[in-house]
Amino acid sequence: MPDTEEPGKREKTKREFMRETIVKPPLSKRQLVKRLCLFVCLSVLFGALAAVSFVLSKPLADRYLGAEEPSESPTILFTKDEPETTAAPAETEAPEPSEEETFEAELLEDAVEKVMAGYSFSQQNLDSLSSVLRDIGTQSDKGIVTVSPGKQQTDLFGNPVENTTSYAGAVIAQTSGEYLIFTYADAVRQADYISVLFYNGTEAAGEVRQIDGVNGMAVLAVKAASMDSETRSEVKVLNLGNSYSVRIGDMVLGVGAPSGMVHSLTYGIVSYVARDVQVPDGITRVLYTDIRSNSGAGTFLVNTAGEIVGWTTAQYGTEDGGGLTAAVSISDYKTVLEKMTNNSPAPYFGIRGQEISEAMGETGIPRGVYVTEALAGSPAYDAGIQNGDIIVLFGEKEILTFKELQTQIETCQCGTAVAVKVMRRGREGYTELEYKVDIRAR
Repeated sequence: MPDTEEPGKREKTKREFMRETIVKPPLSKRQLVKRLCLFVCLSVLFGALAAVSFVLSKPLADRYLGAEEPSESPTILFTKDEPETTAAPAETEAPEPSEEETFEAELLEDAVEKVMAGYSFSQQNLDSLSSVLRDIGTQSDKGIVTVSPGKQQTDLFGNPVENTTSYAGAVIAQTSGEYLIFTYADAVRQADYISVLFYNGTEAAGEVRQIDGVNGMAVLAVKAASMDSETRSEVKVLNLGNSYSVRIGDMVLGVGAPSGMVHSLTYGIVSYVARDVQVPDGITRVLYTDIRSNSGAGTFLVNTAGEIVGWTTAQYGTEDGGGLTAAVSISDYKTVLEKMTNNSPAPYFGIRGQEISEAMGETGIPRGVYVTEALAGSPAYDAGIQNGDIIVLFGEKEILTFKELQTQIETCQCGTAVAVKVMRRGREGYTELEYKVDIRAR
C-alpha cells in the first residue's frame, strides 16, 4: 500500500542529529599578555638569527660574487705647515756678563775642549750611525711601491706589443677601502692600465685619482679588497713632514728609486735651502742635497723621522751640476695633494710673480703681486692679464702678499669664474683693470 501518512506526521517521525559547535572561551588579559610577550621574544630571536646569518655570509658573498666595497671614502686631511717668520728681531743691547758668569763660561769651554780633544770617532760609531739610517730606510721602504703603467701598441706587422716602465710611488694616505699613492705624473700619463707592486711582491691594479700636469704630480688609488690581509697589515703609510723645519746640514734619506731601480736607498745632508722660488701660482722652497737621485724614476726625500719632506726634480737643478740634487718642498704642496687624494682637481690660475714690498710701495708702486710671467695658455693669460700687471684684488680679497694670492687660488673651484683686479702701468701712471678669469684644473 502506498504510504498515506500526512506530510506533517512524516516530519515528526524523522530523527535529526544534534550538531554542537565547541566555542573556546575568550582569552583573559593575562593570557593575552603572555602571548604578546612570546610573540615579541620570538620576533627578536628570529631577527637576531637573521642578522648574524647576514653578517657571517656577507664576506663569503663578497668574495665569491665579486661585490665591491663602497666607493665613498672619508675626507683625507693633511696637517698644514706655516713657514717661520723671517723678520729679524729688534736689536737690543745685551747686558754685560758678571765676573762669575764669565768665569763659569770659561770653565765650561775648557771642559768641552778637553772632552772633544780626547774623543775619536770609531768604527763602532760609524756602524751605529749606518745601522740607524738603514733602519729608517727599511721602514720607509714598506711605504714605497712600484708603479708600472702599460700601453697597448702594435708593431709594423700589426702584432700587439706591450710597453711598460717602472716608477716609484709613495703611500701617503689610507682609508677603510683604499690606499692613496703619490707618484710622478709621467708615470701615469696616457697609460692604458696601471699595475702597482707593493714591497712584498703583492700586485694590484691602480686607478688614477688626479693628475697635476703643471707640478708633475699624480695620485693613484688601490682598492684594499684587491690586497691580502697580510699585505694590508704591513704596508706603511709615509706621513708628510714639515719641510719648513729642514735646515742646512740636516741628514736626509732618498727612498724610492734614487739609483734608477725601485726600492733602492741613499742618504746625505741638506747643503742649501732656496727660499721664495717662483713657481706657477705660488712660491716654494727648494732643498739641495748631496744625495744621488734619479728624478725620472722617482725619488722621495725623507727626514730622520721617516717623513716625506720633498721629492726630487730636474726642474731646479744647478747649472753646473755640482753634484747636488734639487727637491721640491712638500709643505708648499700639501693643499694640492689633499685635493688630489680626495679626487678633487687642483685649480690653475697661471702666473709667476713676486710681492711688491712695503719699501717699493713707498715709491708709488701699488701694493700687490707683480706678474713676472703670465704663462702662455693659462686661464690668466687667456683672460688678458699681462706681464707687468700688479694683482691687487682676487675675488673679494685684497691681495698684498703672494701667500694671500696662493691661498685664494687654492680655495677656488675648477670651472668657476673669478673677478681679478690689476693695476697696469701706462704713460699717465697706473690704471685699474678688471678681468674675469675662468679657473680650470691643472
